[in-house]
Amino acid sequence: MNATAAIASAMREGYDKLISFSQDPAFRAMVLEMYDKPREERPKFVREVVLSEEARAERGIVLPDGILVQRSTFGDRRPTLFCIKIYLPEELHAPWQNVNLTFDDLYDDRDVPRDERAWRPGLPFDEQASLMAQGVAAADMVDL
Repeated sequence: MNATAAIASAMREGYDKLISFSQDPAFRAMVLEMYDKPREERPKFVREVVLSEEARAERGIVLPDGILVQRSTFGDRRPTLFCIKIYLPEELHAPWQNVNLTFDDLYDDRDVPRDERAWRPGLPFDEQASLMAQGVAAADMVDL
């Protein structure tokens, strides 16, 4: 198998695991509960529930081996709430390290730049979560 095929196969396997986990009824219920919260309360819910192993366990959510839950940010400032991630095998890390499913807050796609600004470093996730909790729109999250 050539390198491209090996990466594609590992990515497909990783995405299949993430998609399967994301369809778990308890996980889906937690995500729906998060989106039912007012926009400004969602970052706190992520911190206190989604990222908490204990809070997830109380909801019947157990992460399969290899799946991580974490916050992340992107240079385009889209309002990311959290992601679920799987690292690919270490021998593939030079070309590709991981695959993930990202759960963003709802936003108008026109508010997220698609030009060179999308490639700037993401804000620290605590700062972005704080701005989101204050109701700051993605378009207004300038370089701080």
